[in-house]
Amino acid sequence: MPTHDIITAVPLAFDDHGALDLDGCREILAYVAASGVQGALILGTTGEFPALSIDERNAITRLSLESLTSMRVIVHVGAASRFEVSQLIAGARGAGAKEIAILTPYYLPAPPDEVYDFFREAVAEAAGFDVYVYMFEARTGIPVDEELIVRLAGLPGVVGVKVSGESLDLISSFRARLPEGFRIYTGSDGDFARAGLAGADGVISGVASAFARPFVAMRRALIDADAGRVDELQKDIDEVVEAVDGSPARMRAVHRLAGRPVGGRRMPIPEPDAAELARLERAVPRFH
Repeated sequence: MPTHDIITAVPLAFDDHGALDLDGCREILAYVAASGVQGALILGTTGEFPALSIDERNAITRLSLESLTSMRVIVHVGAASRFEVSQLIAGARGAGAKEIAILTPYYLPAPPDEVYDFFREAVAEAAGFDVYVYMFEARTGIPVDEELIVRLAGLPGVVGVKVSGESLDLISSFRARLPEGFRIYTGSDGDFARAGLAGADGVISGVASAFARPFVAMRRALIDADAGRVDELQKDIDEVVEAVDGSPARMRAVHRLAGRPVGGRRMPIPEPDAAELARLERAVPRFH
């Protein structure tokens, strides 16, 4: 049976010059800690990890584990090279992390055997962690097909997979071939209710970092098997997913609207325009 976990993908705060704002990050983490979700993924796509130094990523890891003591914290340690991954694993270990996610290598093409070797070496170094394979072909250019995910699932310490940018059909095909108890999370916020039927254990949601309320309510309805309530809440989830549209800048805008000093941006992603900001402002009293 699916557990319908909500793992929040946490955005970061920057000051107006683009420097990492740890005080603003702490404010976002405080919201996550009190939001009723089951865990957090830090330093993933929503956390804009490609724009951070290794020292900055390790600082966010320490801050997150200090702030989120009552929930699971999955630290993303993926990078384009094993050299970087090694330093990030060391940082996660030093901070006391228990769960990590590793993105496939990216930018340059990598055939399946190279991807497998990349994970085999990284997982060996990460002994003692629960490890999640993180796949996002639309961002990395690296596919992970059924054969490769089955091979990766057999590595010691690999307990699950985070699937972003793929259909629920792929999740169903993974579930049919992966071991019992192997965790599958979708990165598709809007599919939270349907994901369990496809075999997913829950969602890793950036939208829930700004609008947790409808996701938490949906989880209760799913656990209670309240079909009418699920249908009603899907409208709320659709509303916040469309309003945020996967943008960390819009997630930060929600926190600013709620009174948190989360600052500006680092990566060249657009800030919400007046109409988008007004939509987010209308949503804050209902869903934040």
